[in-house]
Amino acid sequence: MNVFLVRHTRPDLEGSRCYGRLDADLPPGWKEEAANLLRHVPSGVALITSPDRRCRQLADLLALQTGTPAIIDEHLQELDFGAWEGLAWADVPRAESVHWAKDVWNRSPPGGETYATLYARASAAWQSLMLMDVDAVAVIGNAGPLRALITIALELPRDSFVRIHLDYASVTLLSDSSGGWRLEFANR
Repeated sequence: MNVFLVRHTRPDLEGSRCYGRLDADLPPGWKEEAANLLRHVPSGVALITSPDRRCRQLADLLALQTGTPAIIDEHLQELDFGAWEGLAWADVPRAESVHWAKDVWNRSPPGGETYATLYARASAAWQSLMLMDVDAVAVIGNAGPLRALITIALELPRDSFVRIHLDYASVTLLSDSSGGWRLEFANR
């Protein structure tokens, strides 16, 4: 099976903002930004998407190209930043962000969720993917859950996913054709 991990294009937000569950739209011109990634997703693949608008819009575009409708998986939602959602990062109280950053696995932003919770959701999404009877699937999502899927597939330490960078409007390919999961390419 080939698993194409597709990160959404840059959202329509001003400045450097904290967004996870914030249902940000995509800006005018996002389809041009997405044009590059369309070359890397073959036709006929199954499509699974986060319920976030920024992901569903991209999934709809991919559905036109691949000829398959997208299935929404709630497990693929981005981290819930709670009270910080929509704030400029500069406006997030420093004491709160420093406290959270010291242990993102067990601490959450006020009213939000921990990375351990996000990772558990991503693990459930991965298990669902493994039950699919397909040769290839494209997962359209946010950086957090997609990075978690990479660490799960490659059996990396769970906390390593916070050190993986995924570009906006990029495709990363995981393949199990060699008898074990491997990273074929990233950020194309």
